[in-house]
Amino acid sequence: MRFSALCGPSLLPPLMEENKTTLAKLLYRRKGLTDEKVKTYLSLHTHVLEEFVADSVDVETVEKWLMRKHSRQEGETLLKLASPSIEAPGTEFYEGDILSKETNRYLESNVQAVVYELNSYLEQRLDVGGDNKLLLYELSNVIKTATTADTFELYFVGECNKQSLCLFTPMGLKDKQQRLIPAGQVGYGTTIASYVAKFRKTLLIEDIAGDKRFPKGTGLDSATPIQSVLCIPIITAGDELIGVLELHRYLGKDPFDANQQKVATANLAWALVAIHQIQVSKGLAKQTELNDFLLDVSKTYFDNILAIDSLLENIMINAKSLVNADRCALFQVDHNKRELYSDLFDIGEVKEGKPVFKKTKEIRFSIEKGIAGQVARTGEFLNIPDAYADPRFNREVDLYTGYTTRSILCMPIISRGIVIGVIQMLNKMSGNAFTQTDEKNFKMFAVFCALALHCANMYHKIQQSECIYRVTMEKLAYHSVCSSEEWQGLMKSTLPKSICKEIEQFHFDISPYEDLWPTIFVYMIHSSCGKDSIDLEKLCRFTMSVRKNYRRVPYHNWKHAVTVAHCMYTILQSVQGTFSELERKGLLVACLCHDLDHRGYTNSYLQKFDHPLAALYSTSTMEQHHFSQTVAILQLEGHNIFANLTADEYEHLLEIIRKAIIATDLALYFGNRKQLSDLLQAGGLNINNQAHRDRVIGLMMTACDLCSVTKFWPVTKATTNDIYAEFWGEGDEMKKMGIQPMPMMDREKNDEIPESQVSFYNAVALPCYRILAEIFPASILLLKYCRDNLVQWEKVVQSRDASGTTRNQTAPLKISPVKIENPWN
Repeated sequence: MRFSALCGPSLLPPLMEENKTTLAKLLYRRKGLTDEKVKTYLSLHTHVLEEFVADSVDVETVEKWLMRKHSRQEGETLLKLASPSIEAPGTEFYEGDILSKETNRYLESNVQAVVYELNSYLEQRLDVGGDNKLLLYELSNVIKTATTADTFELYFVGECNKQSLCLFTPMGLKDKQQRLIPAGQVGYGTTIASYVAKFRKTLLIEDIAGDKRFPKGTGLDSATPIQSVLCIPIITAGDELIGVLELHRYLGKDPFDANQQKVATANLAWALVAIHQIQVSKGLAKQTELNDFLLDVSKTYFDNILAIDSLLENIMINAKSLVNADRCALFQVDHNKRELYSDLFDIGEVKEGKPVFKKTKEIRFSIEKGIAGQVARTGEFLNIPDAYADPRFNREVDLYTGYTTRSILCMPIISRGIVIGVIQMLNKMSGNAFTQTDEKNFKMFAVFCALALHCANMYHKIQQSECIYRVTMEKLAYHSVCSSEEWQGLMKSTLPKSICKEIEQFHFDISPYEDLWPTIFVYMIHSSCGKDSIDLEKLCRFTMSVRKNYRRVPYHNWKHAVTVAHCMYTILQSVQGTFSELERKGLLVACLCHDLDHRGYTNSYLQKFDHPLAALYSTSTMEQHHFSQTVAILQLEGHNIFANLTADEYEHLLEIIRKAIIATDLALYFGNRKQLSDLLQAGGLNINNQAHRDRVIGLMMTACDLCSVTKFWPVTKATTNDIYAEFWGEGDEMKKMGIQPMPMMDREKNDEIPESQVSFYNAVALPCYRILAEIFPASILLLKYCRDNLVQWEKVVQSRDASGTTRNQTAPLKISPVKIENPWN
């Protein structure tokens, strides 16, 4: 006797096991009953079924039956509209269809809920030997509904013959037969599906009829013309292309958009990862306890897939629990720089029964060092019973932290054959060394870590690409390259001899010579590096385009850029022979470009309000953007002023520029200043040591960035007004959003400016120029002028206090307080 005859397959899945058993006894009480007899009996005596349901089935189950019945009817209608040539499913449609249940859940809940449903559903299907092709077809139905597509087609690669596409069709729905129809070769110049299979990239086409890449369009004979197509390659976690999903919108309807593309690609990717995850877990069937643990871990990971910090923390918590370790560390691998890095550490404390992990400043170290570096290089795990007996162990970490390491279990996290991370366990809680069972279980655990990190990294790459696109579009809308008249005019421009003499002075003010600012920069390049060091036409193109890429903000503008470059020029002139020609070029260009495309807002403002730049660059946000802009201008046609350099020289020079621009982040200045101060006090500063040299250059960049405090008093006051005009603009924006800005951003607190200036000079500016003068005595005038201006600010404070002037009557002078936030960037 089949239960589907009574309830229909649409009511069967929710039926609880105990109810099925009861009903079975009822139906089989009398021998000789058949499906047809039971159907006939129940149709004539509906009260029997009514009484059974009322007595034996809970309300929640009945509601689920009704919802499933309603959803199935909608699904049949959608299938008829989408594929008229395919028979609509009847009462015997293949069991486990998720078009209704999972789709409605998707529409009613969030993405994470869908992932849980898909995981649960996929697990059930694969555990009973479910077919992957039919499973993917059902999932495609879900995606079709979620994206409101009219129809879809599912193709598989290599099923008919090699390098060909096969159209998948579930024929004979009652006996679940399937059919694969040859649909052409994988390649370019035929259909969109073959194109996507060739290049393995998702395509969103608004009008396929007008796209010459696909002369045969979709290759389908459709009664209603297809206009918009969303075509997605189906790629496994092992980077294997297995098929293509093609979603359609009919002519006259709105085309697919980016949001629908995200929905489709995310669901498909998560489904494939879930399939792979479940297949891996099958190999652990004999280890029931570990299986349960890993299943819980995987669900936790996918719940945190969008928050990388939470994901990493969960990985470490579960790793400690798995092998009963005292401490855990997880490092990700930067293969470009050959470094391991992390900013989340186990501090050895427990809160509410869970280990506590502390978020710190990112720490990086060479892949060539220590146990973790060895594992990252080789991709092989290490089980070390006695850390101090192993020469690869770095004892300095224990000396720094005060922690004693006895035993280590270190495992690589590998994705697609590449080590993407290293997880290191320290000191088994029992006091013994880690066992072979720990090794085996940890290897299996690492597979889940790799899947979770791979998915998280894919998601963040998508986010990063979107941010890059948005920032690029914004830049293109605002900026333009200099005209031929502009750079040709600069080539003909010369400086009066009187200005040439003034330029050599630290206190030189460029303000009166705005039309000559580009000429002044070209002059400084020629004077410092030689007239033949850079092609003049390219130098003029580059300089004028840099000018175009500065926005009209009150302070961080083109004038500030030339002023900072001039300060660097005077320092380099005063210490001739100390820096190479390559370094002099790099530093002058870095100063000119150090605030490219500045928007007049601080890093903290961009990060607080989720600006795309803050998502793109999590630290030194604007400084990293300034360097990116510099490289973008260098790559413009006719703008590469370093084209005559060798590849190694060019790479080295770009690194000089990058480090110099990043150093203008004032948040980095305080640590750099302390390191230099300690080296000077110990008599250990060596300018020929590259690490020391980088720190000195970083201090020089700070000194140049703050050089407005070293000009004559009237110039300093005027520049302070510009700075605060910019700060107050940011403060005004915060007030519009109902947020109270810090005092220096609040124009209503302009009375605090003089005291704030005095604090800034004492805490930031004077120590900078004092250390610079100690390193390069020839720069001592910068220190002198800074002290002179401090005296002027102190006089303002004293005279106002002596006269009893109300602070609110103070003229709009300004400066930055001792806030670690960098107001100068």
